[in-house]
This record gives sequence, C-alpha cells and structure tokens, in this order.
Amino acid sequence: MFAKTNIFFGLLSVYVLLFIYFFANGYLLGDATFWIGTGLVPFVLLSSKSKKRTLRFLPAILFLFVTCFLIKAQSIRYLFLLLSIVFLIESFRGKLNASLFWILLIISPLFRYLSEIFTFPIRLKLSSLTGIFLKTSGFPVQVSGNIIQMNDSDFSVDPACMGLQMVGFSFLAGIFLVTNSERLTNRKLPFLLFVLIMMAAFALNIVSNLMRIMALVIFTILPQNPMHDVVGILSLLLYVWLPLSFLISYLYKNHAEIMEQRTDVPVKIQPSVLWINLTILIACAASILSRTNTDAISGNTEKPGNEKYVTTNLGNGITQFRSKEALVYSKGISSFYSTEHSPYTCWKGSGYAFTSIKEDAVSGKMIYFGTLQKGKDKLCTAWWFSNGKHITTSQLDWRWKVFRGQPGFQLINVTSNNKDQLNSAIAEWL
Repeated sequence: MFAKTNIFFGLLSVYVLLFIYFFANGYLLGDATFWIGTGLVPFVLLSSKSKKRTLRFLPAILFLFVTCFLIKAQSIRYLFLLLSIVFLIESFRGKLNASLFWILLIISPLFRYLSEIFTFPIRLKLSSLTGIFLKTSGFPVQVSGNIIQMNDSDFSVDPACMGLQMVGFSFLAGIFLVTNSERLTNRKLPFLLFVLIMMAAFALNIVSNLMRIMALVIFTILPQNPMHDVVGILSLLLYVWLPLSFLISYLYKNHAEIMEQRTDVPVKIQPSVLWINLTILIACAASILSRTNTDAISGNTEKPGNEKYVTTNLGNGITQFRSKEALVYSKGISSFYSTEHSPYTCWKGSGYAFTSIKEDAVSGKMIYFGTLQKGKDKLCTAWWFSNGKHITTSQLDWRWKVFRGQPGFQLINVTSNNKDQLNSAIAEWL
C-alpha cells in the first residue's frame, strides 16, 4: 500500500510540473480569477467524501488524446492535462467533486477567451439598456456603442465590467456555495440543477453589471476613483452572491440527494490501473511538450480589386495589406472551433486601448467600429467576418455556417487615421 501511495504522488508530481510548464510559458495568467480559483482547489478536494474509485473519464481522455494530435492548440492540451489529473486522483483515491474540473477550466485562458468574445454583444447591449433606464428616470445621458455620456463624463463598458473577471467571479461564487452546502448537508444536487445554478450565476452577473454601470454613471464615479472597484464588489455581493445563496439553499433543502457514505476499507489497486495512468501521463507529456504548428490555416485571402495595397504574409494565416490610407489584416479561420485573432486582443497587445466600440450598418451589412488610443496616437478601426458570400459580426453565425459545411471565414480588420479614410477602405473591402 505504501508503494502504491508513492506511485500516486510521483505521478501527481509530474502532472504538477506540467501545470507549472503551462504557467511558465504564459498560457495561464496570474490574474485575480486565477488565484481565487486556485485557492478554491484545496477546499473542493477536502470536500470530496467518496472513496469509490472510478475510471469514468477514460473515454473522454482517449478522445482528447486523439484530438490533441489532430488539433494543435494549447487549449485542447490543457483540457487533456486537466482530465488526466482528475482521472489519476479518482482512480487512486476515489470519485472527486466535479467542481474541481470546472474550477481548473475557469482559471484558464480558454474560459477568458470565451468570456471576452461571446459576451461582446452583451456588453454593447448593457450600454443601451443603461441609457434606456437612465433616460426613463430623467437623467440626461447619451449612448454611442459602449460609451455612455453624462455630465461631461464618458463611461466605457469594457471587458473588465462584463467579459472577464466578473463572469469568473460569479461562477466561482456558485461553485463555492454548492461545495459548501454539499459539505454541510452531506447531500448533492443532480447535474442538471448544478447547470441551472451556473446559468443563474451568469444571468445574475449581467444584472450585477447593469446595476454597477448605472451606479457609476449616476454618481459620476470614474475609473481612477477608488470607489469604482468598491461599487463593483458591492454589486457582486448584492446581486450575485446573495441571490445565489438563497437559490442554492432552497435547492439543497428540496431537491438534493443523500450522498453515498464514505468507506475507509482499503481497496486493492489493480496493476492495470497503474499502467493506464502511466500511459496517460506519457501521452499527456508528449502532447504538451511537442511543438505547436499553427501555420497551416485554410481559406483564401480576400483582396480588393486594385493593386494599391502592399501585401505581406505574416504567417499563422494572417495577411497584411498596407496602403497610404489604410492598414488591413485578413485573418484566416481554419474551422468552427478555432480562435479568430480578435482585434480587441491584437491591438491591446500592440499597446492600444479601445476607447469606443459600436455596431453599425454599412451598405446593409452590420460591422463593428472602434476607436484606438495609445498616448496621443488615435486610430479608427472596423472589423467583420466574411467568407466571400456572407458578412456577419456574430460569432455563433459564422461558426454555425462553417460547421454546416459552408466556405471558411476570415476576420477582416480595417484601420485608418481618420473616419473618411476608414469609410473609403471599408467600401473597398466590404
């Protein structure tokens, strides 16, 4: 038994090193969501009461193993690593609280990316709703895209409000409350009710952000004011934590099931389990340490019908077109599950910040417009998704079309020094 324990901790130590490898190479970001989620991991592990060993995740691991070598993406490898760690612990120590996997997923850049991209339309809608509510209440506000203006002050609804940490905090709050209730009552909720709680956390997060934005605008609390963060924390407690607490308490009183009793009777670990875990560890390490090659991205590069643009292939499916009036990036997207080099992320990496974003129609097509600022340097930009036949700003729209077999899409990002040059370039590319 002592030897088996040593083997378990030895395998687990290697997985920890692989996790550190992800962190050291910049995949895992040490933001507040990461550290809060990491702090919840021991709490969830200590709350796992089942000693019944299981190999339930083996089919999923085999699927991810194959996927890792078909799709050269760090996020797939990270999912493979997470599930391999959970499989190791469950096969040696007993079934874990499923919350562990969700925590490790929430602290990853994959969740950060999905939050930023798929809540983008919600952020713009929050601005519109805020304007409607405040105007109805008699406040003199003006709304343009994600910018709300009142009393000569501009308020921007950016990812910090909706797309990133607030969503992660809401989900982590739900997981903590569920795990704590499970520990105190020795009961567990059916999986569908857990999903319901997570959906409620997301919906409450939207309400929390709406109330937060309204408070910031009404009381003219600008980002440099310390009360800006205080209002965010209070909104999270009042509109997410408290309602979730009542909801989870109700569900545990009326719909929770009695958990299986913990048994301390030693169960012999079969040699086959040891070999399965060792094989998975080797496969996981091989997939993570192998070089990622993302240069081969399908899709034809769109170009305007004139030769005034100087073309530069930047690799990774990205082509740059430069003229005296505009800078254009055409970014090929290989499949419906791929990332698409969001202009928000790319320009931020170049030191620019989006000061305004809005969706507007040009020639009957909806596209995004934004203003970029870096010091005194100011640029106008626009972007959309196109496959030559369809133009859209919707992530779900283009992904669904590609999934159904339509031609691959590209993200077209056009940037100029002023609005007139931008509109001229858009007309050429749209």
